[in-house]
Amino acid sequence: MPGCHELKMGDVYACEDCGLELKVVKECREVGTPPEECECEPCTFVCCGEELKKKS
Repeated sequence: MPGCHELKMGDVYACEDCGLELKVVKECREVGTPPEECECEPCTFVCCGEELKKKS
């Protein structure tokens, strides 16, 4: 899963195990920042021990 600086409004991420889904309703203040410059790093979004995956 990408870091918070890459999450765009409206994106939906899901847990492939339990089916939990998260929708981005507000973008991070760091959106568009290169990963090495993002002050939020490291960001992880984990459920059931695995990172959430973007739904297509």
